[in-house]
Order: sequence, then structure tokens, then C-alpha cells
Amino acid sequence: MPIYEYRCKKCKKLSSFLLLRITEEIDPHCKHCGNKDVIRVISRVTVLKSEEQRLESMLDPSKFSDLDENDPRSVERVMRRMGKEFGDELGEDFEESMEEALSQENAISSEDS
Repeated sequence: MPIYEYRCKKCKKLSSFLLLRITEEIDPHCKHCGNKDVIRVISRVTVLKSEEQRLESMLDPSKFSDLDENDPRSVERVMRRMGKEFGDELGEDFEESMEEALSQENAISSEDS
């Protein structure tokens, strides 16, 4: 069963379409804003793992060797890696939270200078 993905030229979000039959046709559009101006993207390959295997892989200490909890960029990298490991996009809330944390970090750095 193929999954086709399209990126919206307006809002830049990804929309996925699962086809149950090869003969099935789709009308590609953005599922977020409804825009029909989308471009097809090459999907990443997904390897199916059980939840237990994914959790076990996250127990590997080397996954966190570059984590500095005092550096928002470091936290962002680790969180993105975890999101990929669990096959999940982190969402707009995550993006907004990281932007806020980075702007606060920049403001503090500017005050210290």
C-alpha cells in the first residue's frame, strides 16, 4: 500500500495519502489549509519496530551523549531525534516552544554581553 506525500506551497505542511489499491487515484491537496498548490515529495522509508524496540533503543546512553540541558539547541536536537525514532512529527507546539526558548536564550545572551 503506497503512501504519497505532498508539501503545500502555501503553509509548507506535509499531507499524506494512503492508497489501498494501485488503481486508486487521489486529488492531492493540503489537508491543513485546503490549498491545491502542492508538490510531491519523496517519502522517507519507514522500518516498522515494536514499541518495545523503540523504547529499548532510547535507553542507549549514546543517544544522549551530546545533550546539554542548559542549551536549548542541544535539547531541540535530542527531541527531534526522539521524534524521528518514534516516527512522529513533533508538531507546531514543539516548534513554537523551541522558538520561544531560543529567543529567551538569545535575550539572556544579549543581556550578558
